[in-house]
Formats: sequence, structure tokens, C-alpha cells
Amino acid sequence: MKKIDEQEYNKIFAALKLIENLFKQGRIKEHIFRNILNDYKEYVDIAAFKCYT
Repeated sequence: MKKIDEQEYNKIFAALKLIENLFKQGRIKEHIFRNILNDYKEYVDIAAFKCYT
């Protein structure tokens, strides 16, 4: 993972959790959610998200 400050990490993680909720509600498809997570895997631990556990 790339080094970013804690505040930036928290913002990215929170945004990804909101997107995860859209996925859980069926508003976005799984492949779209996975692509978004893959874009940010260098910054956050994506194992904390539903489709990766």
C-alpha cells in the first residue's frame, strides 16, 4: 500500500464503504464495485469489503 496520511485514508475508506452500500442495495453491479476497489487497493485494505471477504 502507498503511504497516505490518516485523514486521507479515512476519507477514502468512508467513500468506499458508501459505495459498498450501493452494491449491497443492488444499485451498482459487482464488477463496477470491484473495479472501484481495485482503483484504490494501493491506498486502503480492500479485504474489509463485502465482495472480497
